[in-house]
Amino acid sequence: MNKSLQYLLVVFVILLLLFFINQNQQNKYKISSEQIFQINEDEIHRILLEESGDSLVLVKSDTSWTMPKADTLEMKDRQINQFFEKIINGSYDMIMSKNPSKWNKFGVSDSSGKKVTLFSEENKLLSSVIFSNKGQDYSHNFYRTIGTNEVYRTTENVFYMINIRPTYWGSKPSPKEPENPDLVPSSLNLDTNE
Repeated sequence: MNKSLQYLLVVFVILLLLFFINQNQQNKYKISSEQIFQINEDEIHRILLEESGDSLVLVKSDTSWTMPKADTLEMKDRQINQFFEKIINGSYDMIMSKNPSKWNKFGVSDSSGKKVTLFSEENKLLSSVIFSNKGQDYSHNFYRTIGTNEVYRTTENVFYMINIRPTYWGSKPSPKEPENPDLVPSSLNLDTNE
């Protein structure tokens, strides 16, 4: 092997070594994402949403959800599906603090934020989490699981979905139209020529 080929081989090995060292250093800065709730969504039978002393309960009945507080409203499937997709199966990307004295700074103390509590069919507590949108970052939120000290940042804004207004979750059912318009009861006759 001639000298120039040996030099080229040494340079190639050094560049390859530098590449792997650089790759290893870069991997330290990758943001990983993990789920907020570490439970199976099929176990959830009741959801309690709380904000500023007010609350709303969502209860699973077979495969659909209802609101005992507003049982005249039809549930909006889109809201429930989005809630499960973005909150129950939502994720966080970084830990913000492990210090309980900073809970107020992130808005996740026991008396602030919005609380999501999940129960099983046997009314067993599955998980309880406080969410907050405190701060300047409107594309993320902070949250803390009750009973732990860690405050995490969500991967996306989910705060608006933790809503205690019944009309957010349901809507008035649309009036049923008669199958045969000729059979409209006479009390509903709208003829103005009488």
